[in-house]
Amino acid sequence: MAKFFHSTPALVAVIFVVGIISPWIVPNQYYQHIIVMTLMAAVMASSWNIIGGYAGYTSLGHAAFFGLGGYLVAWTHNHYGWHPFVSVWFLSLIVVVVALIMGWIALRTQGSAFVVVTIAIVFIFRLLALNLSSITNGANGLTQPRPGWGGVPWSPELIKIPFLYFFLVLLCLTIFASWWIRNSKFGLGLIAIREDEGKAESVGIDTMMYKVLAFGVSAYFVAVAGGIYSYFFTYIDPTFIFDVFVSVTMVLMAILGGRGTLWGPVLGAFIMQPLSIWVVGAFGGSSIHLSVFGGILLLVMLFMPQGILPAVSESLNKRKQVQSPAKDAR
Repeated sequence: MAKFFHSTPALVAVIFVVGIISPWIVPNQYYQHIIVMTLMAAVMASSWNIIGGYAGYTSLGHAAFFGLGGYLVAWTHNHYGWHPFVSVWFLSLIVVVVALIMGWIALRTQGSAFVVVTIAIVFIFRLLALNLSSITNGANGLTQPRPGWGGVPWSPELIKIPFLYFFLVLLCLTIFASWWIRNSKFGLGLIAIREDEGKAESVGIDTMMYKVLAFGVSAYFVAVAGGIYSYFFTYIDPTFIFDVFVSVTMVLMAILGGRGTLWGPVLGAFIMQPLSIWVVGAFGGSSIHLSVFGGILLLVMLFMPQGILPAVSESLNKRKQVQSPAKDAR
C-alpha cells in the first residue's frame, strides 16, 4: 500500500477517478464551482513550479500568459467560432512562443531584478490590452457566448461539469509533465541551476537554454488554464485578467505546499483556493483574504520554511530514524 501511494501514476489515477465521480457525489453547483477553481489553481501552481521550483527563478509574470491565453481563446471564439475546448491547445503554443521571447530577455537577470522584470511583463500586456481596443475591446473587455457545443448551450444544471472534467484532465497532464521533467536530464539540469548556476554552467549545462525552455513550458499550461477560464466566466477585461496577484497566488500555493516538489504546489492549491473562496463568500468583496493568505504564509515560513510536504517528509524520516535503533536494540 505504501508503494502505491508513492507512485505518481497511481496518485494521478486516484485524483482522476475521484474527479470523474465528484459531480455526481456532490451535485451542488456551488461546490462544483469550488472544485473547478481548485483544479485550475492546482494546474497553475504546478506549471509555475517548473520555472519557480525546479529552476529556482521566482517569476511574477505568469499572469501575462494566463491573460494572453484568455484573450486568444475569447477572440478566436467570437470571430471564427473556434470552440475553446479545442482551440486552447494550439493557441497556447502561441503563448509559449511569446514566453520564450520574454524569457530570453528576462532570464538575463537574476534575483530581485528578474522578479521586477517579470512584473513589468504583466503591466506591458495589460497596457496593450487596454490600448489595442480594435482587437481587445479595451477596458470594456470581451464577452463570449454562453458555454455549449454546436450552438446549443449546456443546461444550467450541468454547465460546470464539462469544465470540471477539462481541468481534471489538464491537471493530470500538468502533473505528468512536471513528473517527467523532474526525472529527466532536463529536470536535473534545472535543479543544478537552482542549487548553483555557476557550477552548473561550469560542468557544461547550457543554463540559458534550460531556463528559457522551462519558462516556455511553464507558460503553456498556465495559458491553457487562462483560455478556459475566460470561457468559463464568458467575460474578461484587462485589469482583472492581467493582475499581478494571479502570479502571486501561484507562488503562494507552491510555497505553502513545497516549491520544487512534485505534489507540493497541488497540495497548496487544494488548501488555498477553497479557503479563498470561503473567505470571500463569508466576508464579501473585501481584501481580507489577502490578510488570511499573508498570515498563513507567515506561519509556514516560520515553522515550515520549505513548505508542508518537505516538513512532513522530514518529520517522518526523523521518526523512522529514531524507531530503527530501538528495533535493532530489541
